[in-house]
Amino acid sequence: MRLFPQRSPVAEGGDAGFREEYRNYVWRKVLFILVLALAMFVLLGYSVTVSGRDMTFWDGIMAIVDHLAGVTYDRLDDPVRFWNDYIVWNSTMPRVLGAVVCGAGLAVCGAAMQVVLNNPLAEPYTLGVSSGAVFGACLAIILGFTFGSLGTYGIIGNAFLFALVPCAIIIVLVGIMKGLSPVTMILAGTAVSYFFSGLTTLMMVRTDDETLTSSFRWQIGSLSGIGWDNLWIIFVGTVACTAVLMAMTKYLNVLATGDRSATSLGVDVTKVRYTILIVSSLMVAVILSFTGIIGFIGLLAPHMVRTILGADNRYVIPASMFLGPLILLFADTISRLLAEVDLPVGIVMMFVGSPIFLYILLGRRGRRMMYRCRRLVPASI
Repeated sequence: MRLFPQRSPVAEGGDAGFREEYRNYVWRKVLFILVLALAMFVLLGYSVTVSGRDMTFWDGIMAIVDHLAGVTYDRLDDPVRFWNDYIVWNSTMPRVLGAVVCGAGLAVCGAAMQVVLNNPLAEPYTLGVSSGAVFGACLAIILGFTFGSLGTYGIIGNAFLFALVPCAIIIVLVGIMKGLSPVTMILAGTAVSYFFSGLTTLMMVRTDDETLTSSFRWQIGSLSGIGWDNLWIIFVGTVACTAVLMAMTKYLNVLATGDRSATSLGVDVTKVRYTILIVSSLMVAVILSFTGIIGFIGLLAPHMVRTILGADNRYVIPASMFLGPLILLFADTISRLLAEVDLPVGIVMMFVGSPIFLYILLGRRGRRMMYRCRRLVPASI
C-alpha cells in the first residue's frame, strides 16, 4: 500500500484549496527524505564505534566532535580517548564515509538506469556494468594494461571503458530485438556479467600470490581499501555525476511516458539516454575501482523508495541517495559486528539482496510492475 499518491493534486484538476493540498503532498515526500537522512546520520554515528574496541555510541560521537574541534589527547595521560580518536579517524571514519558515498552513488545509478531502460530490475550489478568495471580495474592491476596514465586514474579509466561495454550491448539488444522484456534484458546482463567474471578469474589464476590477494577483493566487494587518500576521489566523482543526474530528473520523468511522448515534447531521447548511461557508468567505475563489486544497492534502494513515494524522479533520486547509504552502512556494520575477521560487505549484500531480487523478479508485485512498465513505455526504446 502506497503512503503517497502517484499523482499530485494539481494533476487531478483543482478546487479552491488545491495549492494547500499540493504543498502538503510535496511536504510529505520531503519529510520522508529528511527522515531517511536523519536515520543515515544516526547509523553513521553508531557505525564508527564498531571497531573491535569497547567503545560506546557517545564515545564515538565525542571522538568526532573533539577531533573536529582540534582537541588532542596524550597517549600516556589519557590513553582511552587517545586510542578512541586514533581508531575512529584512521580506521572506521574513512570506511564509514566511503560507505555513505558509495551507497549513494550506486543507488542513484540504479534509479536512473531503471528509468532509461524501462526495467525495474536494472542496476549496475544485474546489467553486468559492475563486472565490466571490475575487469577493467583488474586488467590494470594484474597486467598493468591501462588506457591513459598509470596509477589510480589509469585504473579508473580502464574501469570506465569496460563498464560502457555492457551498457552498449544492452542498448544494441533493445534496438534490435523489438519487444525485449525486462527479464530478457536482465538475462542478457547476467550473460555479460559471467563473461567478464570469467575473464577476470582467468587473469587472477595466472598471476602470483601477492597480486592475487590484492586483486581478489575486487571480485567480492570490500570497503576496507578506502582511506583518506582515495576517499576524496570517490567523493568528487560521485558528487559530480549525481549532480548531473539530479539535473536530468525532469527528462527521466518525461522518458517514463514513452519515447513518442518525450519526442513530441522536444526531448532528444537518444541523447538523454546515452548521457545518463555514460554518466552512470563513470560513477560506477569511480566507485568500484576502490571497492570492487557491491551488488543490489541500486536495485533495493530505488525499488523501496518507489513503493512508498511513487515514480516521480524528482523525489526518487534524492530519497535513493539517502536510502542507499543506509542499506550499505547497515550491511557493513553487520559484517563488522558478526565476523571475527573483516567480512567483505559485498558478501553481506549478496545474502541480503539475492532473496529480495527473487521476490521482485517472481513475486506478484514484481510481475505487476513489469507489466505496468511494458504498458507505459514502448518496447522500441
